[in-house]
Amino acid sequence: MKALTEKRTKILATLGPSCASEMVLSSLFARGVDIIRINASHYKDPNMIGAHIKLVRKVAKKTKYPIGILVDLQGPKIRVGQFADDAIELVKGASFTLYRDHDRLGQLEGVGISYPGLIDDLALGDPVYIDDGRVRLKVISKDKISVTCEVEVGGKVSNNKGINIPNTILSQSVLTEKDKRDLAVAVEHQVEYVALSFVSEGKDIVEMREYMHSIGGEGLDIIAKIERRSAVDDIVNILKETDVVMVARGDLGVEIGIENVPQVQKQIIREGLKYIRPVIVATQMLETMVHSLMATRAEVSDVANAIYDRCDAVMLSGETAVGIDPNNVVETMSNICRATDFHRIELKRTRYSQVIKLFEQKTKATSICKAADQIAEENQADVMLAFTSSGSSARILSKLNSSMPIIAPTDDQRVLRKMNLFRGVIPVEMKKSFSEIKSWEEMIHITVEDLLDKGLLKRGDTVVITAGIPIGITGGTNSIRLIDIE
Repeated sequence: MKALTEKRTKILATLGPSCASEMVLSSLFARGVDIIRINASHYKDPNMIGAHIKLVRKVAKKTKYPIGILVDLQGPKIRVGQFADDAIELVKGASFTLYRDHDRLGQLEGVGISYPGLIDDLALGDPVYIDDGRVRLKVISKDKISVTCEVEVGGKVSNNKGINIPNTILSQSVLTEKDKRDLAVAVEHQVEYVALSFVSEGKDIVEMREYMHSIGGEGLDIIAKIERRSAVDDIVNILKETDVVMVARGDLGVEIGIENVPQVQKQIIREGLKYIRPVIVATQMLETMVHSLMATRAEVSDVANAIYDRCDAVMLSGETAVGIDPNNVVETMSNICRATDFHRIELKRTRYSQVIKLFEQKTKATSICKAADQIAEENQADVMLAFTSSGSSARILSKLNSSMPIIAPTDDQRVLRKMNLFRGVIPVEMKKSFSEIKSWEEMIHITVEDLLDKGLLKRGDTVVITAGIPIGITGGTNSIRLIDIE
């Protein structure tokens, strides 16, 4: 039981050439990966996304880990076009023009861009950042075919470099045609999560969900990637509409300034707690391990501080996708999570107090879960057992910083894999479906015997149980029991 329960923070690993094999994936799952991320930006053929989903499912089934899958959509990434000489050097004070015509070959005076509508969306005075902010421009004039900018920070600009526009709301749909093709594959294969890139406001999530439902994706959960200044400004509305949020610190750092990323990260985690939304912290967490076998002290502190702030999950990108030793990276991340999670448990046990106002939402389920957590703490319970048909009660309990593991039995395979993202939650598939169970006593007996066989419980354990009566009704958590395993 110890190996399964001592790591509470969940780990996402990105699939790539370094780990896209049955042998490596099996090893990553055993070392602590909970969710596999498929970065659709790197796939020209949507069928390859489907092939990799099948690979992950095959290995997960073989190894018996309830691994969830996240398809991360590319989103409306704006780029400069091609240059006649592949690159130019811009100097401070010079003029540089962005043209609506993407095929216009770049020269020292200007270049075409991938999104023609940007010419309409930009206003006088708006900043335009190129190549992760290394080159910075300000709009000084515009017409129907172009915008002219003054160079405020000069530097080299080469083919297809990305553009960030921190103060500008884009008029184009948040879903590109490529995104729609990739989303169709995610829906077809019934993955657990899809990430929406470059979210600007809550309305983007509404648009995404409406489109997703129109193609049969009702059971798919949305992760809103917070990487734009406008998204930070509208974070409450985004949280109300999304299922999960990700602090995508790469583009976010470009848009708001890297010095502001730590405080915004804390703000998003805090708001995610209030609205009971899992929060993933991503980008450059163990970046040096792409090429090195050891993490830096600063990286270890970065990961640990995200956990102390109460994030639910931490994400590995290039570290596992193209790194020299994905197994070592995941082992390192798991060790950091275990050490920090253990310290968090000690802090709660020594400074425990019931927080009266924790969640923005007030429901019967939140009240039951808060009461169950307090009962478990005061009676020094060994485990919390949260029966769930939708994953909702497990998600609420995961936000309460419980000092004991939360075992969440369910009869739904997709819910099982979704819960693998929730901090401190151990998803377990039930031996019988809720519809086949006649009473609380039968449900508890069957589950306890199964958990004893699995080594997740032992004789003498004190267990706090939450469930709903009638059994198996979504959103029906209304009961608590405290039992000793005899």
